[in-house]
Amino acid sequence: MGLDQYSTIRGKEFYWRKHARLQKFMSKEYEKQNPNNKDKGSYNLGFNGGPVIINKEVLDRLEEAIKDNYYRFFAHDGFFWGQQFQEETVKEYEEQDKQYLKAARNALKKGEKVTYECSW
Repeated sequence: MGLDQYSTIRGKEFYWRKHARLQKFMSKEYEKQNPNNKDKGSYNLGFNGGPVIINKEVLDRLEEAIKDNYYRFFAHDGFFWGQQFQEETVKEYEEQDKQYLKAARNALKKGEKVTYECSW
């Protein structure tokens, strides 16, 4: 049991496992995109499912979060998210996060739809 995170771009799937700070980031984006949704997810930790629609503005904010090691997206709880080792996870996924940014930006320029989904 745990957090699985996905985004598919042109047939390539980006997959993260228990990247707690990315989930916190995406949870905030989900709340912005769905302001009338009162369901905060199980344990009030954020959405479970999705999708989060990825656009240029989301990618700009994600780029800043990555540069800042997701400092403003600390996961205070979320055992099944991997919050107990979130510092290590940020470092482990840094290169993949940057590759994702590049691929997502390229896809958007080509008019493709990009989404983020999760299951936990």
